[in-house]
Amino acid sequence: MSFVPLLKEMDLSDTSRLNTLAQKFSTARPFPHLVMDGMFSHALLNEALQEFNLDHVNNINLFQNQLQSKRSTSTKSVMPEAIQRYFDIVNGAPFLRLLTRLTGITNLLPDPYLYGGGMHEVAGQGHFQVHTDFRHHPHTGLENRLVLLTYLNHDWKPEYGGQLELWQNNPPRPVRKIVPQFGSSVLMLQSPDSWHGHPQAVRAGYLRRTLITYFYTAPKIKADRTAQDTIYLTNSRQSTMQMAEILMRNILPYFIIDTAKWIRHRKRRHNFK
Repeated sequence: MSFVPLLKEMDLSDTSRLNTLAQKFSTARPFPHLVMDGMFSHALLNEALQEFNLDHVNNINLFQNQLQSKRSTSTKSVMPEAIQRYFDIVNGAPFLRLLTRLTGITNLLPDPYLYGGGMHEVAGQGHFQVHTDFRHHPHTGLENRLVLLTYLNHDWKPEYGGQLELWQNNPPRPVRKIVPQFGSSVLMLQSPDSWHGHPQAVRAGYLRRTLITYFYTAPKIKADRTAQDTIYLTNSRQSTMQMAEILMRNILPYFIIDTAKWIRHRKRRHNFK
């Protein structure tokens, strides 16, 4: 059974569906996002919902103030088995490649500790005012690029409140409202313009449950070239040729070494032909 049917599209020669989704993401307003029903199999999500009970999870975060009212797991929480299976899938390389295909963002990195993510639950009268998310992971320094939300609320109706609202900021107003219906996933770009929230309180007697994951890229900094290459140590057990090559690597400018590698690669390709 495929828990992510869309992954099958990555292996097909006809990528028209993925092209359509990528186009929808890039052109969505008020900022790039994608709403997908059935991104994950109902079997996977139903098992996750059956085990979704924050009263039985360790290290729960409680947010109770004028701007938000909710509970969530923390980076130290031990997830129930079925829910951990969901997060293992979305943090795996095949899913990251799918996200790159949909968004154009390369070299995406997961956060298996789920800072800011995990299991989120909003009870009756709970809310989260319109906001943008953190720009960098506080522990790793990685840049926050995407967030994925998957809802686990069967038969949710708009009148129950808790709709996800995507806002523009000039003038401030909601542009899109998304009902947190079971099996619906929302992929959103993270930027200073990605205003979102669910300011309308959830109706008393209802629980709004969401699985949330963030995805990152490394900051764009100019790294020292020596930190990118393998460094060799000369010793008496090496041949003269080995020590000579190590010496050249240490003293020659990198553009000369790169040129030599390119010439050697070209010769190998020619000889192979």
